[in-house]
Amino acid sequence: MAFVLLRYQYLDGSRQAALPMRVVCDDGDRVVAWLAPGTEIMYWALPGGEDPRSVPLEVRFTGRLATAPRRWQGGGVLRVIPIGLPFQVLHFWHEQGGFTGWYVNFEAPKRRRGDRLDSLDWHLDLWISPELVPAWKDADEAEAALAAGHLTSESLAEAWRQGHAIIRGLAEWPGPIGDWRAFVPPADWSPLPLPPDWDS
Repeated sequence: MAFVLLRYQYLDGSRQAALPMRVVCDDGDRVVAWLAPGTEIMYWALPGGEDPRSVPLEVRFTGRLATAPRRWQGGGVLRVIPIGLPFQVLHFWHEQGGFTGWYVNFEAPKRRRGDRLDSLDWHLDLWISPELVPAWKDADEAEAALAAGHLTSESLAEAWRQGHAIIRGLAEWPGPIGDWRAFVPPADWSPLPLPPDWDS
């Protein structure tokens, strides 16, 4: 398939995000996809449409969360998405070129339905620099989501386990996901439209 829609939901089953991407590689167990800069997406939001990170952490998860239209800012991102594993790996480059690092997003193993991949974000993340130096990200946000009932303790514990396993294996990185640091998208890969049935 040439297109994939990566979607996230909240614990209550409502939609959190939807990101349309072009497929670079799909071997059945892993989807590698390109999110072009400027792509129209749906992204997690406060009920009024505001970015949840625009409010203090202590109130970020206290009310019902929604989703709202956004445009992907900055450069394009290559996402390596192992279907059966509880993470995906985002690859970032400077807009002028030059690889800046890997961002490991911990999340529920994906459910696949045609060109849709569905998951649930666990908030905890791991940054790996080009020199293979790891740094945990958003641990405070994950704890706040847990305290407010937006994340289960089992999921967060699994995220930590997976992250520590990745750190222990950094000598072999990025072996498990493939080396995509030299990837360059075709020049005609403009942003894909968000499909009208993105939430169906």
